[in-house]
Amino acid sequence: MCTGKYGDVPRMPVFPPGKGPEVFKGTVMHSLDYCKLSEEETVELMRGKKVVVVGYKKSAIDLANECAQANQGEGGQACTMLVRTLHWVVPSYSIWGLPFSMFYSTRLSQLFYERPRVSKFIESYLSWKLPLGKYGLTPDHPFVEDYASCQMAILPEGFFDMADRGLVRFKRASTGWCFSENGVVLDDGTKVEADLVFLATGFEGKEKLREVLPKPFRDLVVGKSSMMPLYRGTIHPLIPNMAFVGFVESVSNLHTSELRCRWLSGLLEGRFELPSVKAMMGHVAGEADAMRRTTRFYRRHCISTYSIHDSDGMCADLGSATLRKANWIAELFAPYNNKDYKEQ
Repeated sequence: MCTGKYGDVPRMPVFPPGKGPEVFKGTVMHSLDYCKLSEEETVELMRGKKVVVVGYKKSAIDLANECAQANQGEGGQACTMLVRTLHWVVPSYSIWGLPFSMFYSTRLSQLFYERPRVSKFIESYLSWKLPLGKYGLTPDHPFVEDYASCQMAILPEGFFDMADRGLVRFKRASTGWCFSENGVVLDDGTKVEADLVFLATGFEGKEKLREVLPKPFRDLVVGKSSMMPLYRGTIHPLIPNMAFVGFVESVSNLHTSELRCRWLSGLLEGRFELPSVKAMMGHVAGEADAMRRTTRFYRRHCISTYSIHDSDGMCADLGSATLRKANWIAELFAPYNNKDYKEQ
């Protein structure tokens, strides 16, 4: 199954009776449906409208930025972002002049990812570079927690310039919100008028799998760790004759999925055998413990902080070299990327 985690099944907020989108006189749209529109249709939809974007991850930020661009000039309206959970955002793949990959994509760095100094070093740069304090957008958790859960968003160019011009506004909705006739109402009583509300609230990846799987296996999608137990990010030990590609995340999803496809091909060709169900479940539990130690958002099943170790295991199964660099200095200090796993 190569269905991935995103798309198809939107995650929709649930409201008490009389406080949902049915009472709102304007338009409500999930980011899934917004992505189906052409550029001309999106501009026409947002221009001159009071827009609220619910969310503060990549889709929400991109959507708010496009809304601000559509509303530049005479008659334009500001876009308001409702922010429930703050996350660290990054302006580029450079931190204090150093490539970002140096901090988490080398063997040496992945040995020390749980130590706070690297995270604090990155946080110091982001707090200096971006007006997070000015807009009340500084998270109260370490940067590594967002990186370890694949929630680090790269900002579109000029995003905070739009905010400085008043075209993007931010409202904290940490305790909740609901709809009203003329917009949305935060739990503290703050009212935000809107003609159009975008729900950038994510997707139900696990529900999508449940809809596809045969009934006897639907309850196995989530294990004791609240994650889907996937050995090598591919095989569910309790679901026979089925593999999943694209469900586990990293900062480089294409590379992660490609390597798993190669590993799965080796399994089907008989180049190696799977361990026992008990051994696979133990391996999965160990990974879950590692993620739980690193981030409160561990249920997202992201392997970013130990991606090299993860790749080592698959290479070993395939009988390929696990050390992919030319010498030990590069092995320790040079970032790993997809080119290192090019087939010989």
